[in-house]
Amino acid sequence: MEWTGCKTRQDNAEIMETVILEKTIIKLGSLLALGFGEAGANIIEHNMHGVDSACVDAMVEGARVECIIGATRIRDFSTATEVLQAKVMTFVNQIAEIVHGVVDEFHGAANKNNGDTFLMIWRVMGDIDKVAKLADMSILAFTRILGAIHRTPVLAAYRGHPGLQQRLGKNCRVNLSSGLHYGWAIEGAVGSEFKIDASYLSPNVSIAETVERATQIYGVSVLVAESVVSICSPPMAAKCRLIDRVIITGSVVPMDLYVIDLDYLSLTVEPPLGPQKWTTRDRFKVRQFLENEKEQKLADGVKMVNLFNENADIASMRFRYTLEFIHVFNMGYQNYSQGEWQVAQRLLQRTRDMLGVEDGPSVALLKFMERTNYEAPDTWQGIRDLGHASLS
Repeated sequence: MEWTGCKTRQDNAEIMETVILEKTIIKLGSLLALGFGEAGANIIEHNMHGVDSACVDAMVEGARVECIIGATRIRDFSTATEVLQAKVMTFVNQIAEIVHGVVDEFHGAANKNNGDTFLMIWRVMGDIDKVAKLADMSILAFTRILGAIHRTPVLAAYRGHPGLQQRLGKNCRVNLSSGLHYGWAIEGAVGSEFKIDASYLSPNVSIAETVERATQIYGVSVLVAESVVSICSPPMAAKCRLIDRVIITGSVVPMDLYVIDLDYLSLTVEPPLGPQKWTTRDRFKVRQFLENEKEQKLADGVKMVNLFNENADIASMRFRYTLEFIHVFNMGYQNYSQGEWQVAQRLLQRTRDMLGVEDGPSVALLKFMERTNYEAPDTWQGIRDLGHASLS
């Protein structure tokens, strides 16, 4: 009997050790997934020496990939950091939860978080239809992100923060600006034996970040480069308004810039949810549901433009932009592009105040033409130079 009891205790101890080991492996796997992300996990895999070694080699060549690159920046971040101090970490993570969640839902991958900036990647593979669908997903994702940022009660609470109101005004709110660009990048691991990061290096990454910074010039939230609009589906491309043709540092050719017209001020904040206790089983069920919804978006019958049209938040943000406004602006832009700046001035002054609020692209083009008293230079070819001086 004593021998049997000892054996039972020994078996229980072995079972407990197995459970502890299993939980440890799961935790390590979760930490790696969080540290490198979905895109990073594939990159680091190429830097492993195989099953015979536990080493990671940073000195491995990268791989060239085609991808849609998205850059997002938190507006007024330096002020938020000064005011919120230690709580700025929670602030950034609350925003990251929305940005990363929506990007993952639309088959993108979060790559870098650098304080106020987020870098997202959609690796482009497959036939023309698959590429077009991924481009549509990237546009829809950034549109959904903006709506979610201004609808969530978690971020709306910062609007009443006394310190932020004092520095940014009574109508301050959390806001993001985003830019999208398509091109090649070198996918690989950057670092050493002390620290390694999964990265995408390319002039196209810098161009995407520059497109995002240009949102400040045009007074908009989301800018899309011609490279993305040219590969997305025609119905989704029709949602984008051409606002300028520019030369961007890092690009060898001029590119058209498009805006997705979105009035986030039209959105109302969702009612806060009551306290909820999430069990491991609840989280697993939700994760399964989200993965199923994500996979369904790849089905042939699912069109991203339909999801764009059916979303109530997007419809509310685009309600202000009438067909008459788009028609008048397009005429004004054509005159601006062709060097007929006197006519362009008259049309764009009309669209500037036509919506009930100031239209950022109209204001930007008027300010640019005003520099030469609305007379196009003799060398004008319809292309504006967005160099470092303009962006600063």
